[in-house]
Formats: sequence, structure tokens, C-alpha cells
Amino acid sequence: MQATHARNQTMWTEAFKDAVLELDPRFLPPKLAAAQAAIEDRLLETGFDGGPDLEEVMKLEDAKRTIMLLWHQEQT
Repeated sequence: MQATHARNQTMWTEAFKDAVLELDPRFLPPKLAAAQAAIEDRLLETGFDGGPDLEEVMKLEDAKRTIMLLWHQEQT
């Protein structure tokens, strides 16, 4: 279970970094969508893999807000 937890945590963090560091506006929307999906998936998983890791949940919520802010900036 630890390996799965680590892999899932790595997946959302990599998707998040990929989106946040994207400089080309043509590639930003799909990366934002991928990061948002990975974050939402991991938030759902945190309730199923032995109880939520509160530190990770806080990081996920911060990342979710950052992605939403980037979406908003992308729309304007």
C-alpha cells in the first residue's frame, strides 16, 4: 500500500508541476486539465487508503486553488 500511496502522490505532484511550469499558452489548458483531474483523483483516494494524510490533503487543496487561479487567468 505504501508503494501505491507514493506513486499516486508522485502522479499528482508531477501533473501539477507540469502545468504550473508551462510557459506556452497553447499547451497550458490540457496540462491544467490533467493536473486538476490528478488532484481530484488523489483527493478521492485519500479517504480510501488508510485515512487521510492531513499534510497531503492540505497540499492538494493548495494545488487545487492554484490550478483554479491559473484557469481563471487563462480565461481572461
